[in-house]
Parts: sequence; C-alpha cells; structure tokens
Amino acid sequence: MAAKTKKTVYITLPAFSFDKVMFFHKIRTEKGYSAFECSFMIGKNNFLIRDAENPLKKTLIDAEDSLVLANVFNLEPYNPPCNPIDYYKLDVTFSIVGPKKMQWEIIIANDEIKPVRALTIMEEDKEIELPTSSFLSTYDAVQEYFKKLVAEGYFNSARTALDIVNKYRESDEFGPDFHPRYLIKNIRYYLNKKSGEPILFDRRTNRFSRRLYYKPFNFEILSSNGLISKTFLSAGINTYQEAGNWVSSLTYRRNHDKENELALFKDLSGTCSTKHALLKRLADENGKHELKLMLGLFKMDGNNTPAIKDLLKEHNLPYIPEAHNYLSVSNYIIDFTGIGINETKFELDILKEIEIQADQITNFKVQFHREHLAQWIEDNKIPYSLDEIWSIREECIELITSANNLI
Repeated sequence: MAAKTKKTVYITLPAFSFDKVMFFHKIRTEKGYSAFECSFMIGKNNFLIRDAENPLKKTLIDAEDSLVLANVFNLEPYNPPCNPIDYYKLDVTFSIVGPKKMQWEIIIANDEIKPVRALTIMEEDKEIELPTSSFLSTYDAVQEYFKKLVAEGYFNSARTALDIVNKYRESDEFGPDFHPRYLIKNIRYYLNKKSGEPILFDRRTNRFSRRLYYKPFNFEILSSNGLISKTFLSAGINTYQEAGNWVSSLTYRRNHDKENELALFKDLSGTCSTKHALLKRLADENGKHELKLMLGLFKMDGNNTPAIKDLLKEHNLPYIPEAHNYLSVSNYIIDFTGIGINETKFELDILKEIEIQADQITNFKVQFHREHLAQWIEDNKIPYSLDEIWSIREECIELITSANNLI
C-alpha cells in the first residue's frame, strides 16, 4: 500500500542505546519473535519493544531488559560494540503505510563505522506471528504442561514470564529451543475472566517492575476449625479471600483491646497488626501454615506515606523507621491494611523483617521497634531522643488515621 503521508524529522539519540535496539530488532525478526512477544517476556508493558523501535519515542531497552531478551533468545549477555560516536544524528522519514501503521526510514548521518547507514522499520500488528525455526510445539501440548504445573503448585509462588519459559525449556518435552508463542497465549487465557479460565493473577510486579503470575492464596473456611473460623462463617464469609476483603474494608483505627482475638468484629476497625493477626489465626485454624505473619521495619517517608510529608519536613527528618505487619506466602507480600499500600513499592523500602506469631503484635512488636529506633538514632546521629522520635511517630500515626478515615 502506498504511503499516505510522509515527513522527515532530524533527531539525536545515544549511539549505544540505538545500536542495542537495532541489534535486538535484527535478532528477534531472524528468530521469529514479534515485538509483542518480546515485550510480554520482558513483563513491563506489552508495547515496550514497539515503542523502543520507534525512533521518535524516548523508550529504551535498559540493562536488565537486555538480560531478559538475551535469555529469551538463548544469547550470551549482549552489549553493543564500542562506538567512537556518543550520539547519532538521525534523519527519520516516517509515513503511514496502512491503517494506523507507521513506517520509519532511518539514515544515520554521522556514522563513522559504516557511513550513511540506512534502515527501514515497519510497525507490527500486535497479534502478528512471525515465521520461526524455533520449536513451537502445539497450543494443546503447551496447555497440558501448563495444567500440570498448576496442579503441582508451581504457581503457588509468583513467577515472571521468563521463569515460566525457562521451566518449559528445562523439560524434555519442549527443550532449550522452545518458542513461547503458545505459552503466552495460555498465560493470557488463564488470566482472562471473560473468555478464559481465570486461575492466575498478575497484579504484582517484582523489584525490576516485571509482571508476576501466580495462583492467589485462598481456601474454604471450615466451621469445625476454631473460634475465628466460626465467627467469619457466622458473618457469611466463607473463604480466605472474602475474609481478606472484609478485613481490608474496615476503618483504619487502633483497637480498644489488641489482645482480644475478635477485636475487629467488635470494633469494626483495626490496624496492620490486628487485621493481619486475625487472618494469620484464620489460616492456622484451617491448617494453612504456609501463610506467614511478618513484622517489617520500613522507611516511612513522604513518598510512601504522603500524609506525614509536612510533619517530617517540620522536624527535618528524611524518614522514620516504622514497624508494619503484613502477610507473606510463597515469594510475595499480601497486605490487607486497607490504606492503599503498594506491596511492591513497600518491599523496596523494607529495612528489616522477621516472621512472628499472632500473639506477638503487642509487647514484642513495640520492643522490637524501639530497639531498632534507638540504634537508628545512634548510627545516624539523629538530634532527637528515643522518646521524642516515638512522640513524632505517634503524630504520624494520627495523621495517617485521619487521612484514611476521610477517604
């Protein structure tokens, strides 16, 4: 189809980054990987590679993304060759060659390695399937192995797309040259609530912002398994996920008696301590001891807790180490505090964490917290006493409570 419009722009890009993008474009098209398939394997957004290959956008393939792609393509870790030029001057002529489809004709005007290199890249359809010599297998065979992994508990832990494809490649049935095309289709099928079987979640990312796939922790509550279970069932709550949603919906406020196991039912409110201790007890009553109650110390600052930003600034404090309770199962955090905590971002701010039991959320937690604060004050020459920091911290808790009860 003839180009409908044509326009030339002149731009400058880092030579190293541009060479890397072009290298991976060449490799992926030779090996038969679409831009969407590569983006899916990286696990950030499904248009990352398409955008990186668009010279008019600033999207780049970072070092960690390069490692993922090298693994997907069975390459050695890649860095472009040394280039005497720091920046390329590009003449980019772009045109529309189909319905909303772009084509870029790129001339590197100052290339000292190979003068006046010319490249042409056409934007791909999202669902395009490029010819490949890699081993595709069949959709059904890939699905059967996927079901086997689910049944064996493989997805009880959170996995990246690269983790999953490497699992397939380790098997004799698929081997090291396995292409993830049908695996990607199966992952999407098992996430789809409308036309698939939604047994997996993808609501978490890891520390490199890569999407994680996992089977959500859940179980049926059994009436004969203790006081907590019976109380939830009496309230019409029959599963752990329902219990977690109910706990999360409760007002964030300190309980009158934290020692009372049913304090949340009495006060219809709670904090990170009482909310997660209740869910830990529920899991223990039902024999789900893999669910852990965690006590973590994290950097509470104006970024992760906006309500305290001005107070910290007033006291010239970059952050305060705060004690927080949450749950952990397999290799991901679950937080039902109900104040909008992003588990992945929170994980990056953790200073120290230990597993505790539900009866350690009172005196033990306070002692653990105060001991760490005392050491933090000494190590960082903080110009406040322990009692003064504790008082500022109490003001922070009041601000957090007020902010969340106004929502």
